[in-house]
Amino acid sequence: MSITKEFSEPAWIEGAGFVKTFFLVNLPLAKTGLATAGTLMFIHNWNEYFFAALLTGHPDNRTIPYAIRFFQGMFNQDFTAMFAALTLVILPGVTVYAIFQEQVARSLVSSGVKG
Repeated sequence: MSITKEFSEPAWIEGAGFVKTFFLVNLPLAKTGLATAGTLMFIHNWNEYFFAALLTGHPDNRTIPYAIRFFQGMFNQDFTAMFAALTLVILPGVTVYAIFQEQVARSLVSSGVKG
């Protein structure tokens, strides 16, 4: 919604259709915002605990963040296995952010620009 018509009107004048205008003009302008939204949604959904606890009843259906809860007992805790599982939980989110960190930084910098 923040991409103005002034960017797409020259493409229409040159004879580009809606699809060509969308893919060659609008999508590159929105790339940083889409990468930021996708990265944050992936991290949020990967670390989801509440719905996993609510909707999974069988131990075979547990997600990894929810299964970490079962490494703690009443009187004993297996810290080695818990830290290994925490590494598996954290690694995908860090990897996705590392891949898209440039687009996330550009999006955050451009959001402060008023023009």
